[in-house]
Amino acid sequence: MLNIVRIIRCIDETRSEYVKWRKEDHRADLAGEYRDVTKLVLDMKKIPADAHMFRVGGWPVAIVVSDVMRLEMIRVGCEGAVFRLIEVSK
Repeated sequence: MLNIVRIIRCIDETRSEYVKWRKEDHRADLAGEYRDVTKLVLDMKKIPADAHMFRVGGWPVAIVVSDVMRLEMIRVGCEGAVFRLIEVSK
């Protein structure tokens, strides 16, 4: 089990596809946060070099791991993880 508490706001809003919560929605407390992200593009300028595992700020359902972390998880036999390549902007 992992408890990932590091959160980094790093979505490239110019290249990602998303919908944000509005005050008029049934979750007005989430207004301005991401309701759904159908295309996630990360802005690498906002991600510190030491960030090998974190949640995406504003959309915490997404967990990002670096390639270094992914390879280590595979090496030690981490089961149940599904890895997907994420587009990044530099």
